[in-house]
Amino acid sequence: MTASESRIKIAVVGAHLTGQPLNYQLTEEQGTWVRSCRTQPIYKLYALQGGSIPKPGLIRQADRQGAAIEVEVWELPPAGFGRFVANIPSPLGIGTLVLEDGEEVKGFLCEPFAIVDAPDISHLGGWRAYLAEGKK
Repeated sequence: MTASESRIKIAVVGAHLTGQPLNYQLTEEQGTWVRSCRTQPIYKLYALQGGSIPKPGLIRQADRQGAAIEVEVWELPPAGFGRFVANIPSPLGIGTLVLEDGEEVKGFLCEPFAIVDAPDISHLGGWRAYLAEGKK
């Protein structure tokens, strides 16, 4: 097994993206950036309400009708992955995301209760585009 094979890939979609306020949580766990890409168009992205750091919530659509959402794929060593995941607060969690090329990786998903009052920002294609909209 190579060093790369022993690491776990995780897709991030919001506050953990490069340049965003929680990215340090990945780098502190010896996370390395792999690539930027999009999900398959089967997700919706919501701007979650509340919290001291703005975050999005990604939800996979049962009817497979959604948008391709920008993500970054990172790799973490297994122990770092465990520590990282242990600190994720509700309503966020880790599930399996399907990327544009069909690869499946672990990634952030959101519990549906949290999107009741959250605006759907899927049409923007990602968190960075949403943040840029707010600055206009």
